[in-house]
Amino acid sequence: MTNDFMVQLAKEYMEEMGIKNTQYIIVRHHNTDNEHIHIVYNRIDNNLKLISVNHDYKRNIKACKKLKDKYGLTYGKDKERVKREKLRNPDKAKYYIHDAIKSVLPSCKNPADLRFGLEKYGIEIDYKFKRGTNEIQGVSFRYENVAFKGSEVDRKYSFGNLKEEFQKNLLEENKQIEETYLRQQVEQRTKLETDEKAKQQTQSKPKLPSIGGTELMSEQWQILKDGGHVYLENMNRSNGDGKFSSYVFLNDEKSKAFFSDKNPDEFVKYGKYEMRIRDKILIENGYVTKAKVKWWGMGSYANPYLWKENKVDAQYKESWSDPRLQKTQKEEQKPKNTQQQASNLEKKRGRKM
Repeated sequence: MTNDFMVQLAKEYMEEMGIKNTQYIIVRHHNTDNEHIHIVYNRIDNNLKLISVNHDYKRNIKACKKLKDKYGLTYGKDKERVKREKLRNPDKAKYYIHDAIKSVLPSCKNPADLRFGLEKYGIEIDYKFKRGTNEIQGVSFRYENVAFKGSEVDRKYSFGNLKEEFQKNLLEENKQIEETYLRQQVEQRTKLETDEKAKQQTQSKPKLPSIGGTELMSEQWQILKDGGHVYLENMNRSNGDGKFSSYVFLNDEKSKAFFSDKNPDEFVKYGKYEMRIRDKILIENGYVTKAKVKWWGMGSYANPYLWKENKVDAQYKESWSDPRLQKTQKEEQKPKNTQQQASNLEKKRGRKM
C-alpha cells in the first residue's frame, strides 16, 4: 500500500461518494495496527453549493465494496476484531445488531424465534413478504432509528442465509431429540438387562444358612463345612431370652450347629482320653464323632470313633472303624435274610402239601 496507491484510492472514493469540485486533504496514519487515511473536505464546493451527507453511510458501504472488488482488496473476515468502543453511528448500531444476531441465532428455528430473541436487545425486525403471499423474501433490522438490510449487517444475515441457519438448527434439534430418545431407550434396556441379570444371580445364588438369627457369610459357611469353627455375636437364644455370643461348629454330618464358650479345638480330659472340646460336646449329645485325641504323649494324635448308646450313659464307646457304616451294612443285610427265610418257609409248605 504505497502512498501513491492510497491517494488513488482516496480520489476514486471521493468520486463514488459524490464529493466533487471542492477542497480536501488526505492524511495517512501509521499510529495503529491497521494503516489508514483520513480525508478532510470542504462541504461548501467551489460553486458555493452544500454537499449533501444524507445516507452517506450507505454510499460509503457501496463505494468501499466497489473499490475492493476493482483492486482485489480483502474483505474483513472477522468482525470480532473491530473495536466497538471506538465506533459511532451508524457503524455502532450495525455492529450492535450483528453481535445480537450472532448471540441468539443458534437457538432460532424460524423467523418468529429470531424476532423474539432480538426483542430483549431492543432490536426490531421487518420482514419483507412476496406480494399476496406469506413467503418472506427479505429482512431488515432497526436499532435506535438506524436500519439496515440483513446483508448490510453481514452477508451471512441475508434472509436466504438466515433461513438456512433456521433449517440447520431445526435439524440439529431433531437430531438431539432423536439421540436423547435412543440414549434413553439404550439406558432403559441396559437397566432392564442388569436388573434381570441381578435377579437371576440372586435366584441362582444359594441362600446361606443362618444360626441363631445371624446370617452367615459365605466364608464363614465354608469354614464350618470344612470342619472348622467360627465365632458369632448377638445370636438369638432359642427360648427368646435375649442374645448371646459363642463359638459355633457343626457335627460330622453338617446337619446341626453346636455352641461352645471356649475354643472348641482346645483339649479337655474326658473319660480315658484327652480330646477336643467339640468332640466331648458331640459325644454328650448322642452323636458319633471321629474324635481327635492326644496319643502317647504330646504332639501325637489318634482318631477313634467315640459315642454313647444313650445320652445318660456314664461311659462312651469307641471303635477304630465307623460304627455308622457297620450299622448300615447290617440293615442292608437284614432284608436279604428275611427274604431267604420266607423262601425257605414256602419250600417247607410245599413239601407238606
